[in-house]
Amino acid sequence: MFLSRWEEKALEGEFGEGLRLAMNVLVKVCRALKAEKLIGIPHAHVSGVSYFNIGDEGVELLKDLAEKGARTSVYTTANPLSIAVSDAFSELYPADVVDKQRMIRDLLTAMGVDSKSFTCAPYKLRKPSYGEHLAWAESSAVIYANTVVGARTNREGGVVALMAGITGRTCYCGMHLDENRYPTEAIEVDFPVNSIAVASALGLYIGKVTHGIPYIRTRISVGGRARDVLIRSMLASIATTSSSAMAFIEGGSPEARKVNVAELEKICVDMADIKDFLETSCSGTLYIGCPHIDLDEAREILFLVRESLKGLGVDRVLVSTPMYEVGRLGSTRELVNGVEVVYLPGLCPVVSDLKLLAKAIV
Repeated sequence: MFLSRWEEKALEGEFGEGLRLAMNVLVKVCRALKAEKLIGIPHAHVSGVSYFNIGDEGVELLKDLAEKGARTSVYTTANPLSIAVSDAFSELYPADVVDKQRMIRDLLTAMGVDSKSFTCAPYKLRKPSYGEHLAWAESSAVIYANTVVGARTNREGGVVALMAGITGRTCYCGMHLDENRYPTEAIEVDFPVNSIAVASALGLYIGKVTHGIPYIRTRISVGGRARDVLIRSMLASIATTSSSAMAFIEGGSPEARKVNVAELEKICVDMADIKDFLETSCSGTLYIGCPHIDLDEAREILFLVRESLKGLGVDRVLVSTPMYEVGRLGSTRELVNGVEVVYLPGLCPVVSDLKLLAKAIV
């Protein structure tokens, strides 16, 4: 694998022990992946930063890096922490869990991670450019960047993404190469995508049947901010049931125009195919915001479904928003047409404890 002179010096420790450690990890990963070289990036995004995910071993790794002087050299963001980081919920957790979760946050920010981030939607803080190379580790953000923006990022591991943020480099392989960015089949959807539930169910199904990179022909029948939320929900679901780091959405992906759809295998999808992913009824509490949605998106969606919530028996909606929205929230609770809306800034339900959450929002 080719290394520039600066990369060789960094690997030899000329610029400090923290950078040497990060470069050492990154070079070994890139060699294992048979990457021909490292490539510069302007933005890294780190996953796996909840204490429930990384435990004491992860805390020790971060402490070791920080003590050895590791600092990010490019803009770096991070995934949500557990809800223990919020003062409103911290008393629900054992004190040592709260302390260690806050230590993770403090160590990351001390190394240069944006303290306003801790979101699974880093494109809300800094939207990538078409063709830009990234090192992102959050699966829903990776597939969004490759699909909707036309940026280039592999589905990095959390530790590798942190090393990429420190070195300002990532492995030049996989989704960074033109030859790996072409669809494996065409997905023909014969119904309109008109809600988060339908978009998510469709994505889960596509993830199960795709051979790698699906080309999706569908009609999303909402506009405005809600359209992007539906696309993100569908893509996040594809990434949940598959290892796909990219999709093509006809009319919604900048690289879709280069595809010859006629040469692709076709898979047709109707409502019967996704019925197992959809509940026949909904009552009580509805949850939205995985991946995170901002306040404007949440309020637009709530406006669009305002007439349906009561009819469905929904009396409360939980909304996960990015941590940086805290300053815009006058209150974490509001009433919308008789339905209580509870905002949960920074919460990721995947890395938190939902039983404790349920107690906190009664």
